[in-house]
Amino acid sequence: MKPAPRFRRFAAVGLLCAALPASTAPNRPPAAPLVQTELAPVQVIRKAEGHYFVDFGKAWFGTALFEFPAGHEGRRVVVKLGEARQDATSVHPKPGGTVRYQEHTLTLDAAARRYRLEPTWAPPGWMRGGWVDLPEAIGKLMPFRYLEVINVPEPFTAGHVRLLATHVPFDDTAAHFHSSNWVLNDVWDLCKHTIKATTFTGLYVDGDRERKPYEADAFINQLAHYCVDLHHETARRTHEYLLARPTWPTEWRLQSVLIGWLDYLWSGNATLLRQHYDTLKARGMNERRTADGLFRGFNDGEPRDIVDWPAGERDGYDMKPDVKTVVTAFHFEAVRLLAEIARATDRAADAAEFDRLAAQTRAAVNARLWDAARGVYVDGLDSRTGTRSTNASLHANLFPLAFGLVPEERRASVLAFIKSRGMACSVYGAQFLLDALYDAGEADYALELLTATHERSWAHMIYGVGSTMALEAWDAKFKPNLDWNHAWGAAPANLIPRKLMGIEPLTPGFQRFRVRPQLAALEHATVTLPAPPGPIRLAVRQPANGPWTATLTVPPGTEAEFHAPTPDARRVRVNGRPHQELAAGDRLPAQAGRVVLRLPPGEHEVRVERARQAGNPPRPGE
Repeated sequence: MKPAPRFRRFAAVGLLCAALPASTAPNRPPAAPLVQTELAPVQVIRKAEGHYFVDFGKAWFGTALFEFPAGHEGRRVVVKLGEARQDATSVHPKPGGTVRYQEHTLTLDAAARRYRLEPTWAPPGWMRGGWVDLPEAIGKLMPFRYLEVINVPEPFTAGHVRLLATHVPFDDTAAHFHSSNWVLNDVWDLCKHTIKATTFTGLYVDGDRERKPYEADAFINQLAHYCVDLHHETARRTHEYLLARPTWPTEWRLQSVLIGWLDYLWSGNATLLRQHYDTLKARGMNERRTADGLFRGFNDGEPRDIVDWPAGERDGYDMKPDVKTVVTAFHFEAVRLLAEIARATDRAADAAEFDRLAAQTRAAVNARLWDAARGVYVDGLDSRTGTRSTNASLHANLFPLAFGLVPEERRASVLAFIKSRGMACSVYGAQFLLDALYDAGEADYALELLTATHERSWAHMIYGVGSTMALEAWDAKFKPNLDWNHAWGAAPANLIPRKLMGIEPLTPGFQRFRVRPQLAALEHATVTLPAPPGPIRLAVRQPANGPWTATLTVPPGTEAEFHAPTPDARRVRVNGRPHQELAAGDRLPAQAGRVVLRLPPGEHEVRVERARQAGNPPRPGE
């Protein structure tokens, strides 16, 4: 028990939304809007006289507020807070890893009726800087869901305690998802809450242990935040913070280019691309290219190649070669997107050069890192001797597939290898694995991974571990110092709307967007995706007996490219009209075995009739 009080009088608790003052302190970010709200408990259990267990339903970054009547001067109230339960009515005092628990003592005075807990936080001993300090106006915070109080004045009810949560402004109604699979629904809820709750510093940080922004965390967090709220400011603020303070992994630095492009693609605002063009261009690290277009990474010092994290999640990756397939794949994607950024900022000569470099890298990867005998990409090669690694990992194959480096004729063997490895990557790697699978049309296997309940799954975080925010790793056995509040583990918040429901911008700001649902075994699913022109709403039903139907809301000033799940145009009807009766401009060339339609603003129904059974007469219009 800590002898010193950790509470202070708290007068005006409620909703605070203010531009926090800028500071010259090295660990304090620029001004950011933050919101503080009081949350009531969902359960209060009396354990004994003056001893209560409180559950707030979900974990948040915040602190506890108490209200006690006068007349208890000198009473010492013990408060225990934590993320984990030891049993049904106890906060776990030794949860392990970086799972949080604190115990404080409050000494009541004669007049005070409302108190605020002041939790403590300190960076890990090895950190010499880089964490984000909270503004003084916000106060001290910790992540917790559960609370125990001992020696409180009786009676004690839900009205005497609140959790004061801190996060950026967030519209809980902006995004929605529901499906016929309850596990998937729970995974969505876990990840959506994670994105909201982990914005407590006003930047995307890597959880409570370090409270530090990293590019890889920011990339996943950014995409997920776009899918759960119409909010671009936190991503931009984090992006600029990291452009000025790059972190150590090679691939993380390359991802700054991806982050910059996504900001433009999802918002339509090119300001940061123009403002930081030279910095983004430098992040491509073209000086590390070999003569034929591969990328020489870094085995020592800073930057340094990472492939995946923690190191045990690399599927046995051969880290010795200086040319690594994963790092080269990220370089390819950065260069490819730099060409798009150059075009968006009116730099035609740079765009042409980046196009040339990307094409060269594509050719080199497929010529020098492909093992034709096994039908897989190997982990890398030595740039001095040309000696190729004999090892082929999941990562060396999933990243080329995710970034479009795999030619059509090689996809089957690469996919077979990827599927043979299972979820042999971290929660970070899962973002790119699922992207690759959905882009390759492997929706059945992708859904299997999204709804799995084994220890390498999001369901395990919920049902097996008991967290209400995404974990830093699949389980403590894979990262003993993991925390329970890491947004890079919340990839399904973007994978479900973008890939399973298939809604993605094709042009900046969603002026034109694609809808390619891949429901696999789901019977039905609905989603609302917030977009700058207005919410995009999609509901899909595929009953065992009956037509496949989708209803779609296309916002004003936009158009949708809709991919119907059939190659047979005779089976497709749009708003009741057979495909052949649609205007020529609304019948687009088929893609990947799907009929493709142009849908203008408004409400639409796309119906795909089931194939006729032998002997049945054709429907009218067929």
